[in-house]
Amino acid sequence: VAPPADGTEEIATVKLIITGQGVNIEEKKKVLIRKASSGTFIQTDKSSYKPGETVKFRVVTLDEDFMALSDSDPKNNRIEQWLNVVPRDGIADLSFQLSDEPLPGTYVINVTNRKAYGSFSVEEDVLPKFEVIFEAPAKIYALDKTFLLRVCGRYSYGKAVQGVVHVSLCQKIALPSASKPELCLEFSNQTDKEGCFFTNVALSSFSQDFRYYQDSIVAKASLVEDGTGVRMNTSRQIVISRTAARAVFETPNAYYIPGVPYWGKIKLQDHYGNGMRNRKVYLIIKFMRRRLIKTYITDGSGRASFNLDTTFWNSSSVSLEGRFTLEDVTHAPRKTGVSYTNAYHHLQPFHVTTKSFLDIQPLTGTVPCGLKQSVQVTFTLSRDDLGEDTSRMGFAYYVTGKAGIVVRGQRSVQVGKLNMLKGSFSIPLTFTADFTPSPSLVVYAIFPNGGVTADSIRFDVPLCFENQVEVSFPAEEIHTGSVVQLQLQAAPGSMCAVQAVNENVFLGRPESELTGQMVYGLFPAIYRHGYPAQVEEHSDHCTQPQPTSPLHRGKPQHSSQPDIFNLFWNMGLKIFSNVVTKKATQCSHGADKKPIMGIPSKENQIITKEKSQFTAQGRFHNSLPETWIWNLFFVGSNGSRSVPVMAPDAVAKWKVKTFCLSRRGFGLAPATSLRTVQPVFVDVMLPYSVIQGETFMVKATVFNYLQQCLQIHVALAKSLDFQV
Repeated sequence: VAPPADGTEEIATVKLIITGQGVNIEEKKKVLIRKASSGTFIQTDKSSYKPGETVKFRVVTLDEDFMALSDSDPKNNRIEQWLNVVPRDGIADLSFQLSDEPLPGTYVINVTNRKAYGSFSVEEDVLPKFEVIFEAPAKIYALDKTFLLRVCGRYSYGKAVQGVVHVSLCQKIALPSASKPELCLEFSNQTDKEGCFFTNVALSSFSQDFRYYQDSIVAKASLVEDGTGVRMNTSRQIVISRTAARAVFETPNAYYIPGVPYWGKIKLQDHYGNGMRNRKVYLIIKFMRRRLIKTYITDGSGRASFNLDTTFWNSSSVSLEGRFTLEDVTHAPRKTGVSYTNAYHHLQPFHVTTKSFLDIQPLTGTVPCGLKQSVQVTFTLSRDDLGEDTSRMGFAYYVTGKAGIVVRGQRSVQVGKLNMLKGSFSIPLTFTADFTPSPSLVVYAIFPNGGVTADSIRFDVPLCFENQVEVSFPAEEIHTGSVVQLQLQAAPGSMCAVQAVNENVFLGRPESELTGQMVYGLFPAIYRHGYPAQVEEHSDHCTQPQPTSPLHRGKPQHSSQPDIFNLFWNMGLKIFSNVVTKKATQCSHGADKKPIMGIPSKENQIITKEKSQFTAQGRFHNSLPETWIWNLFFVGSNGSRSVPVMAPDAVAKWKVKTFCLSRRGFGLAPATSLRTVQPVFVDVMLPYSVIQGETFMVKATVFNYLQQCLQIHVALAKSLDFQV
């Protein structure tokens, strides 16, 4: 297909003509042709820099084009520029040094004409010396007596922090005008040998009268390190829940096929989310002003399976409700008591044109990349649809992914002489990068009488990359200053970019970390389902009422009842066919068109970034390095390489991220880590800056992780820059 003649997209018309004995079909459908896009991401070795440091960054365009590169400071002054950049095997590896007194703030790296931006900050901040971990339930049950609260301090190299923990718990008033005081508790204590402080908090210290008080507790914790006085803080919110238990439907579809049993499961969960075993659950079925009640007992996992006869539903809308009791106790008084959350599920009848049907069995959980799966399809065929002379029946299937139709095929089954034939067949699928991020499968069959039966399913698949990259070390922990082998595995001929930084770099800014979601987010169109608005198709088969006024004339609308057309529409496939795939609806203009078949299309999806659950700020400066490895390594024809690297002379935990480019495309390795340790070391804490002539205190902490005591002599090295 030729690219759009002008701009980034254009509408084309696809015409299909079929002429044969007794057959004369001519169809026209509009499709949207988009210009192939490219995406660019920018990776910096860290997210924040101090004056005088070197900014290292990489620019990768997952396309053959590469544009000029520039970056600017907070006042939009251009400070560096690179023109005619030629990437090395797809990776532009660049750097520049900040001045000694740069403007603090956010700096932007801009790839011109690519609408690609990266950013970093310059600030007088340092990495947190240690992390404060707040362990408390995200949600507590209102009728609990107590809940456990635990606060721990951990250095980046995994050891416990000794110090004093201060915790405050406050339940704020719901309305500013309420004449009620805030309800607060405070705790202070020394950490134990594990670097932790824990206590049981009495819930009676807080109010359950949510007319006046918020249904949450604001928890704040700080840890002051012994000897240095360095304080780190963290906070979180604890929700007070009045929900004693909840029911959840685990059902495959939002529609049912009339006459075909509808199956599903109800799960009962207590206020902790655990399954409630051997509990009675009521299933209420409402349809056509009728109300049926069925009773089930949950199994060991808290689930109850049901199989419902749809014959008497008479193709009507159906609502299902899962309840703990037949009494209406879902809404307790706001002041006291608890509530139960019932489950609700609404079903629409699937518009059928046959007495035959098929069903795709879902795969359990998230389907791993690269592992062959077998998707089972069960079918029931009616002789009324097959006719007397049919001896074999064919099924066709399509799988769509980000690359369009990625798999297509057919299955043929032998048809016996029975009036109703039941059977199954399997479709082998191996989910690769072409399938992600949300592959869908549709299976359909067309009968001699013109009837169609179909089913579709969407799979849960992780974000796969064709270039499978792995990075590892022979050990999880090594001594500082020793040599360790960095082991790389990637597609033969890959150029791999390795980043190893102090794990604390990502503590406050996890959004700066390169992830699969970030890379997939460069191409938001791959998340689209349905048709683009420019080529949307409205009701094709419809009855024509006689409008009494021009005001009643408008665009025909899709039927609210699911049908064959909806299955293909959701996958972005257009249908060319002379069979009926859509239920007739009322519309107000135009003659009937034929239904439709065709090509996948995609819509935008915003990928959200996770935010850190704590904040940690240091007041002092230490000499702990932040970047260890920032190198490009070539992987040879055997697909692996071992690189000797020297561990930094610093006690820390290092997070290693690696991506590679090759003829097989982009690949991103799962993050790995390496801890550098030293049995005895000295950590010096200094003010971030001093004035010439100023007197200040130097604090040095000696850490001993040996089993025996040591006598240590610590002294400052002589220098002409200061006096002791």
